[in-house]
Amino acid sequence: MNFYPMGHLLCIDKVIYDHVGISDGQGMVYENTKGVKPQLVSIDDFAKGKKIIDLKILPGSFEASEIIRRARKIIEEGKKSYKLLTYNCEHFVREVCGVDIKSHQVQKYIFSFFAGSIALYANSPHIKWIAGSAAIVSAFSKNSEDAIKNSLIGATVGGILSLIFSDIKSDNDI
Repeated sequence: MNFYPMGHLLCIDKVIYDHVGISDGQGMVYENTKGVKPQLVSIDDFAKGKKIIDLKILPGSFEASEIIRRARKIIEEGKKSYKLLTYNCEHFVREVCGVDIKSHQVQKYIFSFFAGSIALYANSPHIKWIAGSAAIVSAFSKNSEDAIKNSLIGATVGGILSLIFSDIKSDNDI
C-alpha cells in the first residue's frame, strides 16, 4: 500500500473528468464523491483500481496539519454533501486547503456547453464552425485555463476551415 504524504492532493483520471482527494498521510484519503457526504476512505477505495497521481500540495494551501483538521471538521459536522455544480470533489479539496473554492472542470464544461449552444443555434455557417470547434476543443482540455486557451486555437482553426469549405462549396456551385 502506498502512503502519500499528509495534505497531498491526489488525483484519479476518470477519462472525462478527474477525481481528487487529500491524503491523510496514513493510507487514507479525504474525498467528496457522488451519493455521499465528504468522507475518509482507504487509498484502494479512493483509487478503485486506477492509477493515483500525486499532485503534491495545492499551491497557496494551508500547512498539511491544518488541511487535515479542516477536512475532519467538515466530515464531523456532516452538513455538506456532494453537488456536481456547487460542491464536488474539487470544491471540497480547495475548501480544506484554504484556496479559492471553485471547480475548473465545471467551468470548462459550462464554457464548452455555451460554445456548443452557439454552434447549434447560429444561422451563419462560419459561426457554427468557429463555435463548434471551440466547444469541442475546450471539452477535451484538461482544465479551465487550458480550455479557454485551446478554444481560441480551436475557434481559429474552425474559422479557417469554414472559409476553406465555403470556398470549395462556392466553386462547386459555379
